[in-house]
Amino acid sequence: MMEIAERLGVTHSTIYYWLKKYKIKRRSWRDSSYIKQNPNGDPFAIKKRLNEKEKGLLMCGLMLYCGEGNRSNRYSTQLANLDHRILKVFIGFLRKICGVNKNKISLYVQLYKRFNKEEALEYWSKTLLIPKAQIGIYPHTDKRSKLEEQRSKFGIARIQLNNYKLKNWIERQSDYYLDKFSQ
Repeated sequence: MMEIAERLGVTHSTIYYWLKKYKIKRRSWRDSSYIKQNPNGDPFAIKKRLNEKEKGLLMCGLMLYCGEGNRSNRYSTQLANLDHRILKVFIGFLRKICGVNKNKISLYVQLYKRFNKEEALEYWSKTLLIPKAQIGIYPHTDKRSKLEEQRSKFGIARIQLNNYKLKNWIERQSDYYLDKFSQ
């Protein structure tokens, strides 16, 4: 509303008054922000017709999300693991089934403080084919952790994609198939 008021040279309250007077529905903050960030529409395109291999990838991606994904964050799709193969499958699901541009996928690595950040960055970038600029490496600072307890010298990686519409689609599909096959 602020941008509209600015363009028309009126106050914010005038715009609000007009919307109320003419019973024009307001967008939610979330929808407004989404449209502003994605002026060309959704930055993903769910593939409708799947061959057998793609159907398998759909199931794998959804079930990986159910088992390893973060369902508590309402706005982004996240999946963390030490095993690069699991992360590769999930990235394949995002790219081939969900039609996500690889530039929208970020990787966050939690690395034990004594391990080499550059080695970890190189490893995850090469293994997952993600540009280094899209990878953030953060030190693991839990004082209870000990060097000999670390399972990977490259840390634990979390794939993250910030798009609440895609997140909602993945959640709905996951629930649908869980309900379908759990009976």
